[in-house]
Amino acid sequence: MNFQDQIPNFLHGVARLTAVPMVLAAVWLANTPLAAAQTTEEMIKAGEKVFRTVAEIGCASCHGDYAEGDKGIGPYNRGVGEEKIRAAINSIEAMEFLKEEIHDREIKQIAAYYYWLGELQLVKTLAKRGRFIPDSVQVYPGTKIQLVINNSSPFPRSFASGNMGIKPLTVPGRESSYFVWDAPQEERVFTLSCTNCRIKDQALSIEITKSARKHFSPSAGKVAAAAKAPAKVAAVRPPVIADRQAIELGRELFLTAGEVGCAACHGPYAEGDVGIGPYNRGFSESKIRRAIAKVPVMRFLAGKLSDKQIKQVASYYHWLGGHKLVKTVTVGGRFFPARIELHPGTPIQLVIANRDRKSHEFKGPVLGTVPIRIGARDAGTVAWVAPATEGHFTIGCSDCSGKSAKLTIEVTKKAGKFVPNGGN
Repeated sequence: MNFQDQIPNFLHGVARLTAVPMVLAAVWLANTPLAAAQTTEEMIKAGEKVFRTVAEIGCASCHGDYAEGDKGIGPYNRGVGEEKIRAAINSIEAMEFLKEEIHDREIKQIAAYYYWLGELQLVKTLAKRGRFIPDSVQVYPGTKIQLVINNSSPFPRSFASGNMGIKPLTVPGRESSYFVWDAPQEERVFTLSCTNCRIKDQALSIEITKSARKHFSPSAGKVAAAAKAPAKVAAVRPPVIADRQAIELGRELFLTAGEVGCAACHGPYAEGDVGIGPYNRGFSESKIRRAIAKVPVMRFLAGKLSDKQIKQVASYYHWLGGHKLVKTVTVGGRFFPARIELHPGTPIQLVIANRDRKSHEFKGPVLGTVPIRIGARDAGTVAWVAPATEGHFTIGCSDCSGKSAKLTIEVTKKAGKFVPNGGN
């Protein structure tokens, strides 16, 4: 049995693992007390399990399914070390409950998993109706990648490649799975296709080229320049949009345009949390038109959207840009985060994601006089404007097991001011 045969299958369908990230992780683990008790592979596998299940919610609920920070709650954690994990549990209010839920051994296991993730470049694609979005990616020669396939179909889909040297992978309906693959040193093109989709002539093209960006591992202490704080900009309030119908029609197009919807790449709230398309809240009509004309994966929309419909999508984006996106996750009645600060007068779009396996009812003054019910594994959203005076507002789950838990929204001048970006 060779090295790769000894590596257990991970929770999300690893079809091939490369030896180098494991070797690098092994060097780090050699200096930990658990090195003798568990092998590197076992540590990483155990770490992924803890990442997805700890405290019945998992780190993934806030930090994303692959620690990429795509939920809009917790940050990018790929490559984060044990010291930072411990510091977060001890200092971040929303994570303090983990002190009673996680053991020292499990923290080390998560650190091993994060270290392993940090050595891999994350590449994501959405499979919808046989098409890949995006349908082409560029990778620098010799890069180790984690290729995530999101299956939008309610039915299982199988994916295979004739020239990547990986085993076929079946992705359950409405879920994602991944390959871990070591790109070769020579420049060439590889393809991956769906073997049981309705449209079978489409493929994901992976171009190995030196013109692609190199992957910089956070585990090695190399931090992308993008992590620097953005420069301050003057607050400019976007003009009021009177045409509510245009906003509603724009929202519908955002979810359905071209049979895939803008949300497939830009996230359900245009926050760029899918890991494919960027943050689009506040995008102007001119930027939308330029993207359709120049971004290869978006050109098909030129024949799908009329001039009027583009204006409607722009109206919806403009409305989104005028509202601060605030997200919380609930599990068993507990909210993560459980406390949010807002500057007086801030308009928000509040998203409550219900991670339980049954629907729940939520109520509170922020939600209006009528409680809202959010389906199992679904999310609900409401628009609200914080009052001009400081105060506290709470939202609770009326039929959850943990009924005493609340989401507290504190309106305080200590909170940072929201800068609307409508019209950008």
